[in-house]
This record gives sequence, C-alpha cells and structure tokens, in this order.
Amino acid sequence: MNRKRFFLLGLMLLLAGLAAAQERRFRIYLIHHGWHAGIAFYQADLEGTDWPAEAFFPERRFVEVGWGEAGYYPDPDPGAGDALRAALWPTDAVLHVAAFDHPPALIFKGPVRQIDLDSTAFRRLVAYVADYFKRDAQGRLEPVAPGLYGVESQFYAAKGRYHLFNNCNHWVARALRAAGLSVHPARALTLGDLWRQLEPLSQAASPEAAGCLSNIR
Repeated sequence: MNRKRFFLLGLMLLLAGLAAAQERRFRIYLIHHGWHAGIAFYQADLEGTDWPAEAFFPERRFVEVGWGEAGYYPDPDPGAGDALRAALWPTDAVLHVAAFDHPPALIFKGPVRQIDLDSTAFRRLVAYVADYFKRDAQGRLEPVAPGLYGVESQFYAAKGRYHLFNNCNHWVARALRAAGLSVHPARALTLGDLWRQLEPLSQAASPEAAGCLSNIR
C-alpha cells in the first residue's frame, strides 16, 4: 500500500512539474530610444487582456507603447526650451502607441532587450499600461496627435503628470515592477539607470529570436 502511495505521489509531482514546464510564456521587448524607453508586445498576446480595443492594429505583429510629456513627446522637432519645460514643470502626459511587423531589434536603432514572463506577470504588466489611457465621458480613448511612425501610430491622452522625477523611464520601471520584476523606479531617473537594472533581468534581443518563439508562445 505504501508503495502504491509513493508511486501516485511521484506521478503527481511529475505531472505538476511537466505542467509548470509547459506553462505559456509571454515575451516582451524593452526599447532603448536614446533618452527614453518603450515596451513592445506581440499583439496576439494582448487579446483577452485589459489592452484597449481602440489601440489594436490588427494587421501588424507588434505594438510598442511609451509614456511621455504631452507637448515634447509628439513634437517631431522639439527644442531645448521644450525639454527644459517638460523636465521642470509637472505637465500633462500622453501614451504613444505604434505598430509594426518586423522584430524590434531590426526596427529600432538603439539596443533592445527581451524578457519572458509568465501569464500572471504579463497580465499585471498589461493592466498597468492599459490603466494609463485616459478615457472620455463615454469611456473612449482620447487621440491627441498623429504618432511618430506614420498611420499605424497614435498619441493618446494619458494619466499622470510628467516631470523630471516622474519621467518616461520611471514609468517603464513602475510597469515592470507591477509585473513583479526587481526594478526600482526611484533609481531610474535616466535611461542608463533603467538599463543597468534591466541587464541582469533580460537578454539582448536579436532579429532572429523573434522568429523562433514556438517554445514560449
């Protein structure tokens, strides 16, 4: 009888281990834009999450989002005065959403890092980001300006007040913290500060890696 119980216990542990090993993973990308960071997702992974339906670009594979100052961020040619104003005075914020097909490491000039999250961490991350979209009285998103990358990008009104000590890098750090990652927003004043925290938690992304995800998706 004891032998049978040990066998059943061993079988249960084995099955539990296999289930854990086969748990779906979700890959996200952290984009280095020189002075601020963005987060990119596979759009297919966002289905069934808190991501707003109005911010889907169904013809594209990836979507990137970044949070920033409402005047400076959408300006294609901002000046030093704009940067100073954005840093020193708390101002309104926007979210920039952009869709694209090619792997992020192929699209963007700056470094790109990738992190694989379990379903709980991924949903917490998406919920954090999605909650930053402002909505009007009818519950709709509020587009405020064309995006930086053509017709498949858009700026939306966002929650929060932007300033030097609550900037885009702090926002990304808080989003990752919400997912359970060991990132400290208070230590993310600059993108370099944030990136140093990300390096031990992530891997450098490559264009080839995005085409070989059958083991985690």
